[in-house]
Amino acid sequence: MKKQLAKAFYLLLTFSFIFVNSAAGSLEITDFFSDFTSSEVSIKSDQAHQGKAVFELMYGGNAVESQVVPFEVNAGEQISKVIIWQKKPQHDYYTARVSLYNDTQVHDSSSYAVSYGTVAMPSFHVVDFSPSNRGVQLLLRPFNPGAVDIKIELLENNDIVFTETKEDVSLTSNTELKIDWPFLLSNNRNYNVRAKILTHRLSAPPLVNTYTASFVANDDVEIVQDDVEVDEYGASVTLRGRSQVPFDGFIDVAAKNRDTNERLTFRQQIEDILVYGKEDTAGVVWKNLVPGTYDIEIRAVNKENIALDKYETVLRIPEEAVSSETPTVKSTPGFTALILLIALFAAAWKWRGG
Repeated sequence: MKKQLAKAFYLLLTFSFIFVNSAAGSLEITDFFSDFTSSEVSIKSDQAHQGKAVFELMYGGNAVESQVVPFEVNAGEQISKVIIWQKKPQHDYYTARVSLYNDTQVHDSSSYAVSYGTVAMPSFHVVDFSPSNRGVQLLLRPFNPGAVDIKIELLENNDIVFTETKEDVSLTSNTELKIDWPFLLSNNRNYNVRAKILTHRLSAPPLVNTYTASFVANDDVEIVQDDVEVDEYGASVTLRGRSQVPFDGFIDVAAKNRDTNERLTFRQQIEDILVYGKEDTAGVVWKNLVPGTYDIEIRAVNKENIALDKYETVLRIPEEAVSSETPTVKSTPGFTALILLIALFAAAWKWRGG
């Protein structure tokens, strides 16, 4: 009996050990990269896991910076997490390390050698890297001719929500890359954009450099100035979307009489919801505007009552016609004689006929 219990206990410990080790081995790092600008880890699991990725930048065995990123991965899924380093480099060489934790248990870790300064200097200069509500613009100026692969990533928190790659881009002169976001953005949301540029080298692996920039997404429109009409009857205004954050707002038109300083305002809802490149026209009809000269101010206003664009002009409403009486015909001697002559001929004709 004791032997059977001991055997059962041994089997239980064995199965428990196998289960724990299989669970620990189910979460792994499939790829890890870092330079001194950003770091990225790819995580794969054959089970559902909730945990954290701890990124560390090491120098001389000490961590000069550390960031913790929570993650959740489903069975059979691969995810990526990206961080942007905040510290300024002080040395040419560092070591980046990432460790995966589930509770307090380390499941996997990986390291990457990081170089800075002349050691990692690319053969081009980034002249402009400007993300915005509608997309991103990148301008490279080469020091020497070469070829690169350019990967543009839109980051929300630590997740990559959009990626577009241009391969074998020839750098023989100033090279510009423009990409528009193909989906809607969230209003007042912070986004980071990363450019990952791989420089081709004949006798060595590609040299990888990353560059980051951030922006806050907001709705934005412009008043199309060539399509504004203002006359004595009202105003017609065309708005054009300038952001991938939808604009759902109004036009506000104010008319201020220069003589009396009286100010009247008119508001009209824009029927269409506008995104980048889309246009819609709205109009107002004047009410209670007396003849005079007016300063006209037109504003594009969103739901938060924030003016996004403004247009100004001047309008003159003429005086209405006052005289409505029939004008008196002035007689002249020649005209009177003609009337008398016609009357005499008519009388003579009547007398001879009678």
